[in-house]
Amino acid sequence: MKTVLSISILIIIFSFGCSNTTEFTISYTKKPEYILTSKPIIVRSSNTNGNHLKNLIINELKSNGYRVMQDIETTNYLLDLFGSNQVIPLDDFTEILVSMELGSNDETSTDVSKNVKLAYCDYNRQKDICTYSDGTVKHKVTSIKRTGKASIIINNAGKEPVKILFNVTAFASGILPSYTNVAMSNRIQEKVRGKLKKYYLKNIRVLPEFEIDEMAADFINDKLYEAAKIRVMYKETGFKYYYTLGLIEESQKNYSTAKMYYSEGELNTDQFDQKEVFSDSIARIESRNKN
Repeated sequence: MKTVLSISILIIIFSFGCSNTTEFTISYTKKPEYILTSKPIIVRSSNTNGNHLKNLIINELKSNGYRVMQDIETTNYLLDLFGSNQVIPLDDFTEILVSMELGSNDETSTDVSKNVKLAYCDYNRQKDICTYSDGTVKHKVTSIKRTGKASIIINNAGKEPVKILFNVTAFASGILPSYTNVAMSNRIQEKVRGKLKKYYLKNIRVLPEFEIDEMAADFINDKLYEAAKIRVMYKETGFKYYYTLGLIEESQKNYSTAKMYYSEGELNTDQFDQKEVFSDSIARIESRNKN
């Protein structure tokens, strides 16, 4: 009895709940413009300063779907004994060799002065409580600059090595400035992302001009897909019915089912703008399905 009552209450909520609409953003990834490699990758640093660059590259490649094989102690030990050609056969692996040369911190100090008005106040006096005079505050501002040169060499068997070289500069300044380690790390990461961007997954965000039911959107965002379906089946008809059901399936990467709803929606509407939304959605699904 309690189960039946609960189901009845849910149906009432789904059927007669608020009918506000909201924008729903579709986010997905596409394959990179260029595939760096389909093989496992080993990243090595040829000097101590390159270790941070190596770790940044490893994290960037992993987050973009590449398989990075990294056993530092074993790899370095074997490399010392046998050399890279025997330990890392490029037919089986892609090797990325990095190095980083960093200059010393270059510090300069500048005298800075600022005119101020000074006040002396005696509140025991009946009048002219405060007297004023002009003054100057002086201090030093220290600026720190550090430069570096980075090298990234990508070795694939049967292909010419890909060489990526870049310079990087980091600054810090203030009365008591922090040193440039954090700023340098940020600059290096920005450079790496820029240089390797064509090998990265493309993050796509689509914001269709049509809004969907707000409750259904909340369910989709919370991954409550079955609840979203029930809501749509009770609340929507026509264009929004097919479109929202397609979004629900697309959010779950059920591309064939999503395409079915988008295709049915395209067939069942005569409005050009709605047909265009469905055709764009079908094209997006076909593109995602190839990834």
